[in-house]
Amino acid sequence: MKRFFALLIATLLAVTVASSAFAVGYDPSTTYNVQAESAYVVNTDTNVIIYEKNSDAPVKAGGLTKLMTMALILTHYEDDLDTMQITMPSAVSDYVFKTTYADVRTGETYTLRQMMYGMMLPNGNDAAQGTAYVLSGNDLSGWYSQMNALSKKIGTKNSVWTDACGIDSGNTTTAKDMYLILRYLMQFDAFVEIAGSYQFQMPANTKHANPFWISNTNKMLSKSDGGKYYRSAMKGGKTDVSGAYPDKGINTQSMVSWANKDGASYIFSVMNSPVGCDDYGYSTPRPALYETGKLIDWVFDNFAIQAALDTTLPICEVPVAYSTETDSLKLYPADDLKTILPSTNDSTVTQKVFNLPETVYAPVNQGDVVGTVTLMLAGEPIGTVELIAGQDVHRNTVLYTIAQLENFFTGTYFKVVLVLSLICVAVYLVFFAKAAYQNNRSNHVYRHH
Repeated sequence: MKRFFALLIATLLAVTVASSAFAVGYDPSTTYNVQAESAYVVNTDTNVIIYEKNSDAPVKAGGLTKLMTMALILTHYEDDLDTMQITMPSAVSDYVFKTTYADVRTGETYTLRQMMYGMMLPNGNDAAQGTAYVLSGNDLSGWYSQMNALSKKIGTKNSVWTDACGIDSGNTTTAKDMYLILRYLMQFDAFVEIAGSYQFQMPANTKHANPFWISNTNKMLSKSDGGKYYRSAMKGGKTDVSGAYPDKGINTQSMVSWANKDGASYIFSVMNSPVGCDDYGYSTPRPALYETGKLIDWVFDNFAIQAALDTTLPICEVPVAYSTETDSLKLYPADDLKTILPSTNDSTVTQKVFNLPETVYAPVNQGDVVGTVTLMLAGEPIGTVELIAGQDVHRNTVLYTIAQLENFFTGTYFKVVLVLSLICVAVYLVFFAKAAYQNNRSNHVYRHH
């Protein structure tokens, strides 16, 4: 049942995001010129796409592949994280040899939750590939097939998964797809806790005499270790590699993460940030962290969730008929329509499209729904709000009666009746004239005889 609901949520999430997200297209270049190959920044409270750059362009997924492995694990084994035991198999040793690892050694047994910490924090290929091998019953190709199937249910369009950890170059994704995958994962409390942890202590094991610590490659989480990368708004995420190492041919870094501040939440998906963009001067450049930090600063300095409408002020007026109290009725928005807007918001940021009757007819009660207003932002609708009457308007009986008489005498019904009556009169006159003519003719003949 748990598995069914997880898959159902994945499908609903994909449909919801696809149908409701819209791009505003704000440009951060006045603050920082993003150098990543692609990027995607979304406010998760409103689904407003704050920034987009080549978000559908395929890139190498690398270590971000582990997020898809995490998604498959949590979809099927969320209730078993502390009871299911994973013994590291020797079968994957050669595959993960001399790559990033969590130091999970062959023959050691850890809980599924501990293995997830191992694959997430230090980007452990051993933990990810070993866990997939065990959970799949030694059928890794079947595991990869499940990864791809779930990925499509989540809503990804341009992602392909060819192993469980990201070593294989066939793992490809996009900035937008990684946003969708992270958003899916964020529904699981276990993921939020793991991805938001900077350190975790692995227990002593058969080949570890003592417990040992593993650390997150996301240095933005640590005030003490993160240095200039640290951002208090950063809550969790995943990098594809720990940093850029030009001497090893690693010249870019990718990262997908989420940040919260002042009640607003955003997902930042930054793909292939070049090593040269990081000017912090550390021995190990972390360009994706650098650019994510710049985007976090830009977003939280310039945007906020605000009320787009004021329910205490009239937004428009419509003419009123059948009343001597007033010639027009003031309309108020029924909701303030909170959305993400520039902090320096003014009335020119949004545009209003009204759907109103030409005239409102008394009587009207305060609070009656009279029409709607749709707010547009950058040419896209952000919501529709009902417009309600701001006062009672009573009907004047005399004006109403006169209007009804006018309507009757100018209405189609009266015109039809009038035409039919005229036709009847005409027919009667014709018959009358004909009868008179025949009568005169008969009298004339009679006198002649």
